[in-house]
Amino acid sequence: MKSKRYPLLLCFLIPVIITVGYFIFRHFAPFGSSSVLTVDMGQQYVDFFAHYRDTLLHNPSGFLYSFAKGFGGDMFGTWSYYLMSPLNLLILLFPVSMLPSVLAIITILKYGLAGLSCGYFLKKKYQAADWSIIGFAVSYALMGWMVANQLNTLWIDAAILLPIIFLGLDNLLKSQSAKLYTVSLTAMLIINYYMGWMIAIFVTAYMIIFGIAKALPVQTGSYGKVFFRWLKASLLSGVLSAWLLIPTFFSLLTSKTNYSKNEFRVRFEYNPLDMLGKFINGSFDFKQLPSGTANIFVASVVIILFLYYYFSPTINWRFKIANFGLTAFFVLSMCFQPLDLFWHGMQLPVWYPYRFSFIFSFWMILTAFETFKDISAHNIRWRNFIASMTIILIGMLYIGLKMKKFEYLRAGNYVWGWIYLLLSIGLIIFYGLYRQHKLLSAALAVLMVGEMSLNFVNSLNNISYLNNTDYTKFAGITRSLTDKINQNDKSFYRTGQTFSRTKNDALTANFNGGSIFSSTLESATSNFAGNIGQPNGDAYILYSNGTMFTDSLLSMKYWLNERPVTVKTNQKTMPQFLSTLTSKPDLSKYELLSQTKQTNTYRNPYALPLGFVSPKQPLKTTAVPNSPIAYQNQLAKQLDPKIGDLFKPAAYTDVSYHNIYPVLDLNNAVLRKKNMMEQSYITMKVPIEKNTSYYMTMGPNISNTQLSVLVNGNSLVQFRPAKKTVVANIATGGTANDTITVKLYANANDVWLQNVKFYKLNDQKIARFSQDLKQSPYKISNWNNHQFTGTVHVKAAKQSLTTTIPYSKGWHVKIDHQTVKPRKWAKMFIYVPITKGTHQVTFTYWPEGLGIGLTISLIGIFFVIGSYYYKRNH
Repeated sequence: MKSKRYPLLLCFLIPVIITVGYFIFRHFAPFGSSSVLTVDMGQQYVDFFAHYRDTLLHNPSGFLYSFAKGFGGDMFGTWSYYLMSPLNLLILLFPVSMLPSVLAIITILKYGLAGLSCGYFLKKKYQAADWSIIGFAVSYALMGWMVANQLNTLWIDAAILLPIIFLGLDNLLKSQSAKLYTVSLTAMLIINYYMGWMIAIFVTAYMIIFGIAKALPVQTGSYGKVFFRWLKASLLSGVLSAWLLIPTFFSLLTSKTNYSKNEFRVRFEYNPLDMLGKFINGSFDFKQLPSGTANIFVASVVIILFLYYYFSPTINWRFKIANFGLTAFFVLSMCFQPLDLFWHGMQLPVWYPYRFSFIFSFWMILTAFETFKDISAHNIRWRNFIASMTIILIGMLYIGLKMKKFEYLRAGNYVWGWIYLLLSIGLIIFYGLYRQHKLLSAALAVLMVGEMSLNFVNSLNNISYLNNTDYTKFAGITRSLTDKINQNDKSFYRTGQTFSRTKNDALTANFNGGSIFSSTLESATSNFAGNIGQPNGDAYILYSNGTMFTDSLLSMKYWLNERPVTVKTNQKTMPQFLSTLTSKPDLSKYELLSQTKQTNTYRNPYALPLGFVSPKQPLKTTAVPNSPIAYQNQLAKQLDPKIGDLFKPAAYTDVSYHNIYPVLDLNNAVLRKKNMMEQSYITMKVPIEKNTSYYMTMGPNISNTQLSVLVNGNSLVQFRPAKKTVVANIATGGTANDTITVKLYANANDVWLQNVKFYKLNDQKIARFSQDLKQSPYKISNWNNHQFTGTVHVKAAKQSLTTTIPYSKGWHVKIDHQTVKPRKWAKMFIYVPITKGTHQVTFTYWPEGLGIGLTISLIGIFFVIGSYYYKRNH
């Protein structure tokens, strides 16, 4: 009995050993100073995992909502996409400083579990208890998709559950229990609905194509009854996961779906034959991450047996037709845009194309193993085998002829491809001749493991990774800063940064910020950030360009700032992640609260509370100007009608041109070089009035590579790119008038100075604006991420309690225990009309659709329990 378990144990251990060995070789933490953090794992996911830990251990309300997500946002959709893997629970056992190490351990375990899952599937479906399953299971665990998406750890659970779901489907079709199918599909939908959608497409396509061909493994009952049982079990899975799926759907309506463009095109994305290159060892590099063909590498043994399946005379022709139909569907899906779009939920992926290709690799392995079992039972038909091998050899020759086209393919790897192909052909021939010899099964397994290991190493060697300290030191510094602030100030506020590791620093350091990089970012938040001059995109915002006004409005009460490098400081030891993200001279207007060797912490005296009383009438939605400064003036006058324009145009003088043709006006001018090879720039003087801040606007088409800005000889550091015009803080006046020198360097032959203008803001104006709106603050007595309770004293009629809580249908408001409907101002935030007097006001967030989803899932649970007892008693 134990000997039958050894192959399954090896299906788990071999991928683990290979992965651990490679991680040690690359010095990934916990085995060294490097880490598994790269691309989105380093820029997004690791911060989400820090939030995961903080939420489950310290602040459960973060499961529903978080003000660390931009200016505030729904987290339910974020959790359902990024954070629902059960293995993430391991994160709770270790401090944040060990997070890269824990993610490496989770990655290792996922490789092992994928192998175990596939081995278990092959054992149960084909009653294969010998060593033959090991090679196929390892081929699955280390397939090209797994290696390419190792960094996308949130998707890997799909590869673990897919064989179990298909085994459950097989049991259901054979009139056995539907429990395994229902439970595993429900788990998949809960762990990652996105990958669950893809598996559901596969299962549906399988049922339809094999059903039409009459090739389903139906033992008893009619096809109609089988289809009904499958539909019922699938629907039950949907019902049991409705508590997560329905609110996630509503979350997507306010985020990802709003970024969708009309991407439907009836066209082939590339020559389908080009995907053959991905069957060669090491056929993956960094360029394949943003675009490229599907990652479908599997062992040569799998490819050989997969193709021979269609030539074997001992396999039923109905099965061949059905199998070919499903295979053709897969191949078309990986190159024909309408089908590609369908698999990805009607949105073409940004980076990581053909995310469903692991299902095709599974299908190849499944088919190949059926062929292997057929050979074991009936031997090889040599004429048919030669015919199938001829096709493979032609494919290899095609790849060789097109080597230059496949940029990811190296000559050495192509040679290894031939070596493993010929060894695999030879070993399969021996197995056909001496198929009862157990050593041949073990030899096949060794050969397949060796090939998959080589591909694993060759592929991952093409990717660079962050050092462990790039994250751990940054997390340690920022968390200590924010912890100190939180200990001294229990009120609600937001915190800004002039340095940054990623746009998700607020999630790692556990503070309320103004930046985020997430697929679930609400489109209204992105639009608002762009409207006020902050860098923004479809999945990110970065509060790096705040003015005195936006800092005040958005409750940016504290600022974290890297200390400037001086002559006495060894610049080489200055942590790179504390390098300047944005220039912010305005910090000199704020109170220096504390210092460390590396950072300054400032307190903003003009920061408004989360809620305040303002006149009701001006808050009605108005058109948004194209200029972020004009929009900020508009917002200020809506909130404080007597304030007038906060910002005014600033003058510049003494313009001189160096190797550039003169222009009449800088705004929207095109700088053209006289001599293409010489340095070219404009110099101008900007008079600085005392106690006044100065800003410069720059259009979205101005990149850092095109235009460099120097202020008094120092580079104006700004994050690029942005979708809209951004506002840059270029200077701030002290107690006396001054003048600065601004140089605009043209780094290209023609540079468009899109929306380049200068503005000024007087300190007294912003102080008065702040004082006016602080007269009747919303005094919060109790708060967490999804609920605020407090009081407000309203001194006049026709007023509103105005907040900077982002508007969402999930927010519910009660004034003096009476429900009122929240309204939206600035197309972004919540306000509620309020009468004169003192009122208790409560804001509560409950994700839209969560109540309905919970109700449906509870009904499903009662149905399951009721069915169990009914069957038990009858």
